[in-house]
Amino acid sequence: MRELIRHRDFRLLLAGQTLAMFGDWTLLLVFGIWAKTLTGSNAVAGLTVFAMVAPGLLAPFAGVVVDRLPRRAVMIGLNLVSAVVVSSLWFVHDRDQLWILFAVAVWYGFSGVMFNAAISGLVQAMLPMDQVGPANGLLATVRQGLRLIGPLAGAGLFAYAGGRWVATLDAAILVLASVVLLFLRHREIRAPRVVVPFRVELTAGLLHLWRSPLLRRLAVTTVLFSVAIGMVEPTVYALVGDGLRRPPEFVGVLVSVQGAGAILGGIVVSGAIRRVSEPTLIVVGLLVIATGAALCTIPALPAALLGFGLVGVGIPLLGVAIATLLQRCTPNEVMGRVAAGYDMIGTVPTTASIAAGAILVGLWPFQLILGLTAVGCVAAALSMLPARRALSAVGTGAPPPASGVPGVVPAP
Repeated sequence: MRELIRHRDFRLLLAGQTLAMFGDWTLLLVFGIWAKTLTGSNAVAGLTVFAMVAPGLLAPFAGVVVDRLPRRAVMIGLNLVSAVVVSSLWFVHDRDQLWILFAVAVWYGFSGVMFNAAISGLVQAMLPMDQVGPANGLLATVRQGLRLIGPLAGAGLFAYAGGRWVATLDAAILVLASVVLLFLRHREIRAPRVVVPFRVELTAGLLHLWRSPLLRRLAVTTVLFSVAIGMVEPTVYALVGDGLRRPPEFVGVLVSVQGAGAILGGIVVSGAIRRVSEPTLIVVGLLVIATGAALCTIPALPAALLGFGLVGVGIPLLGVAIATLLQRCTPNEVMGRVAAGYDMIGTVPTTASIAAGAILVGLWPFQLILGLTAVGCVAAALSMLPARRALSAVGTGAPPPASGVPGVVPAP
């Protein structure tokens, strides 16, 4: 960690991401709270998450853009455009303008996919491979730790002044994050572009994931986990309203508890990522999340708080291990497309699962849905167990070199 903090460009990247994520966390939870306030519907509130997840279907296009352009420029541009888009929430007054809320949520979903792909490639290019895992851990610790204050700040400001002022705060912070990123000195060394059909560029990330037995196993695990976890999004509001008998704003408290758990998980994974294999950390993270989901089936505040705390611990274990595994097995020239392609693999089942959850939450008790989530996470963990042996074939050195043709890369 001391090596990372002494790295000037990484410090700036960390600062820029911290600002941007704080702004996002103040707003992202407000989408659901605002929709619930305008309509009184748990299903509509849950569909705001669907709106943010669905644009992940366009991830391959986002990956092509990220690999063609300087990643720093992509991140700055996304922050500035998001600041403008979020300002449109000033026009939301009642349920007749609900479509604006959903349109902004859709943009946030798409920009999030592109931003994550850009930062994954930039970290991989900026740091030696033995520092990439700890860097992912530190970024995840800060990102998830912001759940402690971001959701509470957003929900509190929403209750006091309304959603439009939350949007204003987010826009201002995004502009400040862009200014910080302007001072990055790192300049990526880009391989000469080889003209290939756009279809080849577009499918490069998915093709690389398919060719690698290890990443293909990861994709299967991700599909199982995504189906399981997607149902939770609309169910959280039922847990809060029907199980805990609290107002919608109380979701902010639970997400902040999840942030506290994420700080612990981030600290653990930052130290463990050099000593424990990524597949093992993925299995542990999935089992911890399964335990947290199971606890949330108990309609009592202590169980819900402990459950959300455990989910928070599991998220950085899972996220950091996956990000590091992708970076270890992928040439930098296609890192954006691989990261975006992986996002799409998780998005398709998550989108379908959120839509199903929004329907089921009106038909089934929330305990049954959360129980199915716990079972799905356990199944995902079991599917990842064989990958621990496959990792030995990849090794722990630098990422494999590209073949020189975008979209045609050697599979580990």
